[in-house]
Amino acid sequence: MPRLEILRLGLKSRRHRASRPPLQLTRSVLPALTKLVFDGVHGYLDDLLAQIEAPLLKYLDVAFYTDVGFVLPQLHRFISHAESFKTRDRAKVRASARASQLVIYRGEHWILSLQIRCRELDSQLPSLAKVCSSFPLLSTLVRLEIVEYAPRPQWRDDMEVTQGLELLDPFTAVNDLCLSDQVARRVCQALEELAEERVTDVLPALQNIFLKDLEPSESVPKYIEKFFAARNLSGHPVAVHRWDRTR
Repeated sequence: MPRLEILRLGLKSRRHRASRPPLQLTRSVLPALTKLVFDGVHGYLDDLLAQIEAPLLKYLDVAFYTDVGFVLPQLHRFISHAESFKTRDRAKVRASARASQLVIYRGEHWILSLQIRCRELDSQLPSLAKVCSSFPLLSTLVRLEIVEYAPRPQWRDDMEVTQGLELLDPFTAVNDLCLSDQVARRVCQALEELAEERVTDVLPALQNIFLKDLEPSESVPKYIEKFFAARNLSGHPVAVHRWDRTR
């Protein structure tokens, strides 16, 4: 299919059959493919990406069901071979009661969307953190937005703060961190747990935090005062602003 520009694959099954034929030694090149949409199980996604090359790919939109031990070794290889993915500037993490999603943008347009569907809400953020940890391309992004959308997740009060730090770890170049509503308290709780000597280990380039729930009378909310003070003492100060979301 040398003229194929858009490929959409949807699989109803939520289970991946372990038995499969040997992978081809030579991958199929889809020279005109610009958009790939996949909705299914992570194992089949990895099988598909192992079989193809798409050097002109501009948009990758995948949604998949996963389990605790999932791996996606082909995902980064596939993206790294597409020229258009080498330029990007911001990411958005979206959390709901049904899925977690990572969207990467170049300018105003998205180029990559990864949606993870888990039966257990508490597995969503760890799963998303695992995907992010294998993406070196996140290390150049300068803006990160973390938001909730309907239906909103009901976070457990005893959720480990390490889950929040693992999610933030790959974003080493982020200058601006934008947080909405309940997410702000969860993420800031994780940042508050950093010891003073480790306060710049996570988000070392951070300069601004934008909070949707910041009151006009507040300069720094109490739930981030400790982190704010520690960053000032470290010589890497952070400014806190109200986030007026326009998009």
